[in-house]
Amino acid sequence: MNKRTSLTLAALLASLATPHAGETNRVEIDAIETGVPAKASGPTVNLLPNPSFEEEEGDGVKGWKSRAWAGNENARWSVESPGRTRERCVSIHSAQGTDAAWTTTVTVQPNTFYRLSGWLKTKDVHGAAGVLLNIQNMQEVRTPAVSGTNDWRRVTTVFQSEAATHLEINCLFGGWGMATGQAWYDDVALEQVNDPSKDTEATVTIDTSARSVPYSPMIFGGFLEHFDRQVYGGVFESGSPLSDKDGFRKDVVAALKELKVPVVRWPGGCYVSGYHWETGVGKTRKPTDDMAWGVREPNTFGTDEFVKLSRLVGWQPYICNNAGNGTVEEMRNWVEYCNGKSGKYAQMRGNNGHPDPMGVPIWSIGNENYGGWEIGNKPIEQWAPLVLEAAKAMKAADPQVKLSAAANEAYAPLLLKLAGPYLDYISIHGYWLGLWQENQMPDYLTCIMQSEAPEKSIASFIGVLEGAGYRGRIKIAYDEWNLRGWHHPGFPRKEVQNYADPKVAELVAARAKADIASQYTMADALFSASFFNACLRHAEDVGMANIAPLVNTRGPLFVHPKGIVKRTHFHAMAMYANELEPRVGKLELETGNLKHGNQRVPMMDAIATVNESGKNWAIALVNRHPDKEVACTVKMKDLLLEGDYAVLILAGDSPDAFNDIEHPDRVAPRKTTLTFSKGAVNLPPHSLTIVKVPLK
Repeated sequence: MNKRTSLTLAALLASLATPHAGETNRVEIDAIETGVPAKASGPTVNLLPNPSFEEEEGDGVKGWKSRAWAGNENARWSVESPGRTRERCVSIHSAQGTDAAWTTTVTVQPNTFYRLSGWLKTKDVHGAAGVLLNIQNMQEVRTPAVSGTNDWRRVTTVFQSEAATHLEINCLFGGWGMATGQAWYDDVALEQVNDPSKDTEATVTIDTSARSVPYSPMIFGGFLEHFDRQVYGGVFESGSPLSDKDGFRKDVVAALKELKVPVVRWPGGCYVSGYHWETGVGKTRKPTDDMAWGVREPNTFGTDEFVKLSRLVGWQPYICNNAGNGTVEEMRNWVEYCNGKSGKYAQMRGNNGHPDPMGVPIWSIGNENYGGWEIGNKPIEQWAPLVLEAAKAMKAADPQVKLSAAANEAYAPLLLKLAGPYLDYISIHGYWLGLWQENQMPDYLTCIMQSEAPEKSIASFIGVLEGAGYRGRIKIAYDEWNLRGWHHPGFPRKEVQNYADPKVAELVAARAKADIASQYTMADALFSASFFNACLRHAEDVGMANIAPLVNTRGPLFVHPKGIVKRTHFHAMAMYANELEPRVGKLELETGNLKHGNQRVPMMDAIATVNESGKNWAIALVNRHPDKEVACTVKMKDLLLEGDYAVLILAGDSPDAFNDIEHPDRVAPRKTTLTFSKGAVNLPPHSLTIVKVPLK
């Protein structure tokens, strides 16, 4: 591979790169339609017998046998025609549920790297893991699972055989539980490959003739909760010389406009399950107890202020209401206050100086009411009927509102069964470093190992929606997400605090540890880029995502009394919001891997976006390696990129680089030009690069 780069990039690398040791031993990649994740030094040999299942033997196929761990009587193994590429393939079908496989055993070398791959097709597959390839005697080795209904799809994983000399390969149906539906398997392979941790080359292939998919800009949304300094001392600070006449911080507003934030969820979070909205409107407001977070809420920022801020910045207001200790009537009344043209609460809004409806378009019924930590948490038998009742009441107040409801995978099936006809979104949350009680500051590689987790969560909930029959009708709203969990030792709680208790005050003060600037490194930027890539790859199913929070705590924008600091993930968000084209193209990625402890992720991530004409492309390339360049080849179908292309690069002088008050621009995007030679260019370590490619 030609590793030539432009002088501009060479100079940039010289100014940014510093050594950083990383562990690169055993590695593994999980990928769907991502091409070949590791290369062998010579021609590869497929170790599996009869890999395309063309040779029949009795009622089955030569070299393979049927097997079931559960539901044997429900399983149907068959040889089907045509196959993906030739005459035959194998299939497993079950109407009642089975955990079964087509299986074969092969001899391998110990402590050697192999790639297991194959093609899967599914119809109405639901339950357990779904459909995948795995190794029976190395249970941790498995490809990604496929469920629902899908045309032929390639799955692959790379692993090290360790002490094993024989491997039992499964074309699996179900897996750790029973599944229903039908699956087809074809063109499976087990091939020896080089150690993928030493492979710092990658290939991105973009099919410019394939159909592109529009994505929702609302994946770049935000979240604000009445927690610590997100609202007071964040977006809102009356009396500050940096605030306008309404108390909104002008520097914060300008920065949020730079992010083009399209939607913001408010006022919580755990806070909302104890919040009664009427205390935050009107000319006479009194402080109230914030039971969840152990402070007194002044109520100077309420519904009117949130909607005014939304209009000032230009985002859609998304209100989450109280399904904790609130009532359905209270939820319905809040909708009327904001959107009604007549009625008691519409009149209340008029009396408060807002005669015209506010037009709040999106509402969430509750927060994490499935969780024991939440005020008014409810078992699913109570939660699903409550959501249904609330949805009916809110739609009666304004039939045009779009509704979301929170669920985990245990709560979702019944929730969708009862309330699905009224919902537009299902709300899910993810924080992948749980720092709630102890404010640890993990190193770069520990953080970056979480990069693939959001996509697995999205894929899982797509399966939930498909199983309930709502895929395509209800979208996923990932309306709380962040790499790092918020730090709130001793909280949330469900009762009124003794605010003068020194222990309570000490716990509340500990939340300031989130202000430690050195926590927010290049890992936060690259994790955020990977999160957006996951949403973009599933553009047909993800309708919204809201980084939690938008300001302070773990947010991309740090606000202090004298100004702001744009953390590393602020710049990643700004690059995605401003530089991408509006549609997602088809991209395949071949890449090596990173390993840290027992975890591993692909060394690179990538997404390709395109405009409506198909002529202008913006390609986001993420090099996760802490200290090595990746020599990346970019193909636009059969065309290798050649020549100079405009790029925007976000990197740092180390993977641990961060911005703070004294050094607010240590990490910032840089515009430059990269020279591609025969498609190849070097990507800086720990970097996000967006390449603009105009096609003639």
